[in-house]
Amino acid sequence: MDGIGPSTSEQVRIERRVILRISPAPSRLRRDFTTDLVTSQPRTRVVARPAGKCVDAASIGGVADRGDHLLMFMRDRRTIAAQLEKGCSPRDFYRGFYVERSDDGQLCVARDRIMSRSGAKCRVTKFSRLVLERSY
Repeated sequence: MDGIGPSTSEQVRIERRVILRISPAPSRLRRDFTTDLVTSQPRTRVVARPAGKCVDAASIGGVADRGDHLLMFMRDRRTIAAQLEKGCSPRDFYRGFYVERSDDGQLCVARDRIMSRSGAKCRVTKFSRLVLERSY
């Protein structure tokens, strides 16, 4: 009779995953970025500065594709350019992307994958902060 009953060593495992959805940037954010470029002094240009290896995923306010990189408009009005790994097109992410929230809440280079709504999955290879700089 011992072999007929259920096993008493069964376990239940509960896992929790949080997926963040980053939406396309509202037109006002894109317009603000472009307006800053146009209305700034005539002797300014956009320069890419190093932005570190990670950004706070929750502070990304919107995203847009620009040529060979993805523009991320942060809630604190910074603009971060993300370069994607070889073989990935920023155009795939023009409608936004999903990222699984990590324990530290950061989106990091070579660690996290971003996923487009169409199914493309890519890693970020570099972050750059876009700033206006006077040209002489």
